[in-house]
Amino acid sequence: MKKPEPIIMLEGAMSLETRHLIGSLEKPREHLLGRWRFVEGRYGEVSLVIALTSIGMSNAAAATALGIEHFHPAAVINQGTAGGHDPALRAYDIVLGRETFDASAYRTAQEEAAHWQHMELMGSYAYNPADGSFLPQAVYYPGDERLLKAARAAAANYKRGRVTEGCLASCNTWNRQKERLRYLHDTFRSSCEDMEGASAALICHQYQIPFLGIRIISNTEFAEEDFQPETALACQQFVLETAANLAV
Repeated sequence: MKKPEPIIMLEGAMSLETRHLIGSLEKPREHLLGRWRFVEGRYGEVSLVIALTSIGMSNAAAATALGIEHFHPAAVINQGTAGGHDPALRAYDIVLGRETFDASAYRTAQEEAAHWQHMELMGSYAYNPADGSFLPQAVYYPGDERLLKAARAAAANYKRGRVTEGCLASCNTWNRQKERLRYLHDTFRSSCEDMEGASAALICHQYQIPFLGIRIISNTEFAEEDFQPETALACQQFVLETAANLAV
């Protein structure tokens, strides 16, 4: 019996972040799992499924788990737009997630004054079916080295901005305070901020599936840039090249 061909799941939260991925598929096949849309097809020599996760941490976790259970992907790449935390980054720069973490999973110090800087990262929790306990997971989820290698190869052809490796922060917030952005960057190494990546990383960690976050800077307060939706297309083109490199 012929072994099923490995499939790569590419995730994006919005139509803006998945439209080009879906449009690039050969013989696309639609799937609706729960309330989440998935589109399966070929891109050159690689089999892909595109997951439209919707915005936010809970949606990303649910869509990732459903996609893994149904398609059994060999790897997951969560991609899309992000706001800059690193003052050196500008719109169209791409960050490869050497690490991903949940910036909303923290514990503050016990004190009267509201010094929000006095916090430590906690990481996320996951259920352990073996004994019914809840296990603290890693604070930082590493990007898979094979996926990083494929993205590094794609970086050689990217001309819209810089490609750097860094730390992706995720949370259900939209931070615009420069002092807070600097604090997150200086204290927790965050390069940029999205609203889905860490949840997808957690689910992949539980399933032991290789994961990588790839984010393009759509705006940064340090350059007083507004959200630039066109960056989403550039990110999808980069991710498709990354996925094609996995077939080599």
